[in-house]
Amino acid sequence: MATKQDSSIPPWQQFTVDSQQLDPVPLEVKGTIPSWVKGSLYKNSSGIYQIGSSELVHAFDGMAILLKFIIENGEVKFQSKILNSETWEASHKANRLVVSQFGTNALPDPCKNIFSRFFSHFEPRTTTDNTSVSIIESGDQLWVLGEANKINCVDPESLSRVDQINYENYVAVHAATAHPHQDKDGSIYNLGTNLKSKMAYNIIKIPAKADGGLDMENSKIVASAPSRWKWKISYNHSFGMSENYFVILEQPFVISLGRVFIKKLAGNTSEKSLVSYPKEKTRFHIVKKDGTRIETKYTMDPFFAFHFCNCYEEEDQMVIDMTIYKDLDYMKKLYLDSLQGNSYFNSKHPPKFARFVVPLDISGAEVNNNLITLDTKATAVLQSDGSVFCTPDLYSEDSGGIMMELPKINYESYNGKKYQYVYGASIFTEKNMIKKLDLKSRTVKEYNDVDAGNEPGESFFIPKPGSTKEDEGVLLTLVMAHQPGRKSYILVLDAETMTELARAPLPENKIMPLTFHGCFTQSKSQTCW
Repeated sequence: MATKQDSSIPPWQQFTVDSQQLDPVPLEVKGTIPSWVKGSLYKNSSGIYQIGSSELVHAFDGMAILLKFIIENGEVKFQSKILNSETWEASHKANRLVVSQFGTNALPDPCKNIFSRFFSHFEPRTTTDNTSVSIIESGDQLWVLGEANKINCVDPESLSRVDQINYENYVAVHAATAHPHQDKDGSIYNLGTNLKSKMAYNIIKIPAKADGGLDMENSKIVASAPSRWKWKISYNHSFGMSENYFVILEQPFVISLGRVFIKKLAGNTSEKSLVSYPKEKTRFHIVKKDGTRIETKYTMDPFFAFHFCNCYEEEDQMVIDMTIYKDLDYMKKLYLDSLQGNSYFNSKHPPKFARFVVPLDISGAEVNNNLITLDTKATAVLQSDGSVFCTPDLYSEDSGGIMMELPKINYESYNGKKYQYVYGASIFTEKNMIKKLDLKSRTVKEYNDVDAGNEPGESFFIPKPGSTKEDEGVLLTLVMAHQPGRKSYILVLDAETMTELARAPLPENKIMPLTFHGCFTQSKSQTCW
């Protein structure tokens, strides 16, 4: 059933129960999709912002919507479903938000009197299982992740939740990122946070079962690093992994433990527990996969980051590629009221690609010397206190940087290895482009034929079977309608030339929500990494 949209609100904020497409529906393909592109693209998204009288106010608060695009023989079918998490089921039944989200508190039970509501502040907290950020594969399982302690397993066909795991039942962490990595043996690594500062940052290893599923019973912490602060722990959305090391970001955008402890009593949201410290430095913790931590303090001018692009080792140095923001409070500004009226949120400091290079061994190095010997503009200078101060290579002649977010690479072949290409998109900006950065030639190719009033999301690189070149394949990108009257669509680009091959718009009565991350699978069981 179609729903009438409010012309003053962007379409992606108006997803309702009636917006779901529970059974796959064919889309009209304009152009030609190569015949070898066969599989399913799964995307996770933040979608429902109104539950009865509850208005969810932050872009990250929406109830999770799972999207699926089935591609075969040049044709595309589309499917979408609200994730049947415990949070959504209980909230939908109560017709109000019953579990607090990042920027929105749950509404009290109207059936409780004032005394019951007061004493509820002292009851054990209920953490959300509204996992709306990413999707990963393990064997025949499809897992949907957020940034809390719970992850959901969904059926690849129906997109319905069939199982749930709580990290806290297996390892001593209170939350984990939505961007795990996978090793050659099928093991999955993720960064988990513990609220005890001495064991703040923990790399969790989850072995693969014989059938490829998650072996949570044998999961363990294999590497740790402490917080530099006693009562603060860095927020982390992702981490880096090279062949032999883990790279953990400690940025001065932190979880204040004092605010966490009083959050419920004070009636604060999780967002209020996050605080920026612009006079503090950003740091990297580098830990070997055997758990040995490099004691060198790598510091940088303060920045905020969601995403690592890639990390690799070369000549006893670590190359760390990221997209970074000068605005430490960027995440706190993504409230829906700043995205209303069909306007874009325009940050004065948009995300930019940055390459850092750090020495893995500083023994015998001289103070005030740049210790980087690779061909890069990045520097790492030894300080008198033994720390190493790093500046990034921004890959632009005017040092203004290349605006890019949601970075993706040829992950299957080049994660943790030296590579040449990174793809990214502009987000929450009027410069609607998909970019390809050549890290060797230092040049950028742009696809800028994104319809006005639309916004590109994360791209997925799909290698051509038998390909011998890093960029030989296609990009699949979801382009979201930001203004009424615009159509959302899936876009297919030639990953070498950045030229359009095809696009397939959604039906006019279907809404594409705010998509984040996902995966593509070519397997028969339709799971993916």
